[in-house]
Amino acid sequence: MIKFFKLLALVPAATAVALECHPEGPILPRPHNLTQAKTFQAALSNLTDSLDAAFTSKIRGGWDIRNVSLSIGLVGLEQTEPTIPLWEYHHLASGNVNGTKTLDRHSQYLIGSVSKVISDAILLRSGVDLDDPITKYLLSLANESSLVSWENITLRQLSSQLAGIPPNYGFSEYYYIKDYFEALGFPHLNDSAYQECGIIGLNGACTEQQLLDGLLKTYPIAPPQSRPIYSNIAFTLFTLALSAKTNLTYAQLLDTLTAPLNMTSTLPSPGTDSLAVIPPVANSWGTDYGPNAPGGGLVSTLSDLTSFLHAILSRSPMLGLSPTQTNEWLQPRAFTGSRSSFVGAPWEIFRPEPELLFPSYDAASGQGGHTVTVLAKDGAAYGYRARVALLDEYGVGLVLLTAGDADALTSVFDAALSVLVPALEGATREEGEREYAGTFAGRSTRETGEVEVNASVALDGASLRLTGLARNGTDVLESLGQLWAATIGGFLSSIETTGVHRLYPAGITREGVLADGTKVLEEDWRLSPDLVLNSNTELPGKGISGNDCLGWTLVDWMYYGSESVDRFVFVKDAGTGSVLGLDLPFLRTGSMGKARVE
Repeated sequence: MIKFFKLLALVPAATAVALECHPEGPILPRPHNLTQAKTFQAALSNLTDSLDAAFTSKIRGGWDIRNVSLSIGLVGLEQTEPTIPLWEYHHLASGNVNGTKTLDRHSQYLIGSVSKVISDAILLRSGVDLDDPITKYLLSLANESSLVSWENITLRQLSSQLAGIPPNYGFSEYYYIKDYFEALGFPHLNDSAYQECGIIGLNGACTEQQLLDGLLKTYPIAPPQSRPIYSNIAFTLFTLALSAKTNLTYAQLLDTLTAPLNMTSTLPSPGTDSLAVIPPVANSWGTDYGPNAPGGGLVSTLSDLTSFLHAILSRSPMLGLSPTQTNEWLQPRAFTGSRSSFVGAPWEIFRPEPELLFPSYDAASGQGGHTVTVLAKDGAAYGYRARVALLDEYGVGLVLLTAGDADALTSVFDAALSVLVPALEGATREEGEREYAGTFAGRSTRETGEVEVNASVALDGASLRLTGLARNGTDVLESLGQLWAATIGGFLSSIETTGVHRLYPAGITREGVLADGTKVLEEDWRLSPDLVLNSNTELPGKGISGNDCLGWTLVDWMYYGSESVDRFVFVKDAGTGSVLGLDLPFLRTGSMGKARVE
């Protein structure tokens, strides 16, 4: 049996090539020692100093420091307690008179539409069929006179901003500025021209029945599933559907999620005045949002939202979802018309250009960074702005709660991304190189004689790269290019490899035990060649398809004796996480990866 033992000598990194066509997900395993990573801890100190400087007017923050209160926390898998972030920062505005006098992770804020991601979690864990039409539960919407074809709108579409329905009913029309409309040339209207409920400055909030009756008279914005249309009432509707099915109020449905996660201060507004961050500007603290609470009327804290994001990042069963369900939840649902923005359920997914996050990024070589996916949800209420965000590939999240000035959130969030993402990448690379890069070698005697195999792995750019692979003196790495041409190249002749073969984690891990009783983890990785398009043409448009990232279509295509040629298995100590060896099943190395699986 050949066992691949990691040698201490490291292979020098070769010249990197562009990495913007790589498998989605982590390029290297998530870092596990952020609290010990000096570079990352220095970044947190830098962010703290920058915020201190902004709030003491040493630098321009872009907001009125007398009015702005803020709580921000970094959520991570290393947390000792789900409700306590890895790092947190708080500032209580000097102008605050009402509410809490001591700002900490338990202080309450209005979180606006961050409520939507919590309501979506309630829906996902409810067990209802997301493809049921809303009319299955709200029978009054199944009305032939309705301008909206409600029978074609599903719970899934409502939760993903894809129902094509209006954002609000009543709310967002301001009766108290009707004179201003008239001054601008609009015709005079009698009060009878307005809806009977929900008009700010004219009448009260809509009852459930008034809302459902009114929705029969509203116009659709777009066909269902055609493009995202932001809608608050979509969340009211699917919550009413859940209530109709379960006989539970929204507050009771909310408790099914918040109780297991110890989110004791997440509740429909109004919250607790003595715990509240109440800004000294016009605000909506104390408002009863009624049936609109699922889409934007919750109160929460940094502690509660930290627990919520930690459960998502860790795929915790306390969330009430399986890891597969959580993975599905974090996928995009629609485009926005921008190459950098996508819509989820109800995530607002942002993929900024790498050079915006990594100052050292070089687009030509791909060195210095890569595209990072930010799954965020923004929220706003009068006087408040909130945001939660996941950087799932690094296993971290951000919670940002502000009161007093909406502009503060964007500036602070961008500052946090610009400081933390390069440090997260640095910590990831340091761990990746320390654990995975090196030379692996094995030797054994078989019926055909002595077999010797050597494999070299280096950190190249932002990814691991297989820099050498030989079996009994034969250069297997060079042979992979020939095998590509002889197999896949037969029907994709225009696609060629550059000779650079990268390794990416597959997200598949199995438990095992070695012969000596050592418990191990067998971690699957996949070998992915860098591809180029050989377009030998004089037709116009040459090179356009070269920007189409299709490498994902070629995973697990080449086999040798029932074993995939692109599957590599790192064997790790289950206790320490240290890499013990490397198994190449397609070469029949018989390494530690063949240990008995528990």
